[in-house]
Amino acid sequence: MLVGGFFENMENPDEIFNEFLRNNISKEEAEKKEADELIHRGFYFDIGKRKWEIKPLVFGTISHANKYALDLKINLLSDDNSSVFKEIEKNIKPLMSFIAVCILHHKWKIKLFTRILSVYLKWKLDPSKALKICVAILQMYDIKNFTTSISLIGQMTITKPNPKSPKETSLVDGKTQVSSLSSEP
Repeated sequence: MLVGGFFENMENPDEIFNEFLRNNISKEEAEKKEADELIHRGFYFDIGKRKWEIKPLVFGTISHANKYALDLKINLLSDDNSSVFKEIEKNIKPLMSFIAVCILHHKWKIKLFTRILSVYLKWKLDPSKALKICVAILQMYDIKNFTTSISLIGQMTITKPNPKSPKETSLVDGKTQVSSLSSEP
């Protein structure tokens, strides 16, 4: 009876599949749209009474932020709880500096205020909010488009023929020799 009831109430399998596709595609499209908005507009977050903005990242900001991101290393191989606390202590400063650089977003602001802002963030951010901010920043890196463009540029330079013929040689000053010594009588 239960089995028969299941089959009697079951819709056409094509309809179920189409409904599944509509639901999943719309979720994927919404996530993609949200990621694009994050990349192109940045985001705001509140810490206490202040509202902070992380603007869309440019290569200069990313290169400064990466200096601190590379310092983030967690080694939890030991079973000792004190080592876990030591690892957390080692990573607080680079994590807060990483977030501070992304907030400051300008070369001179980064050089002048990173240390001050990272200390402020250390005392105002809780771990869960810091993690959410870092995940959003990493999504803003837009690594997929960056790596795709780099690989395409690499392919173009490999397949592009060299404009100079093998007989022509360049001098140190960038000019091409008019004739080779071996070709004159």
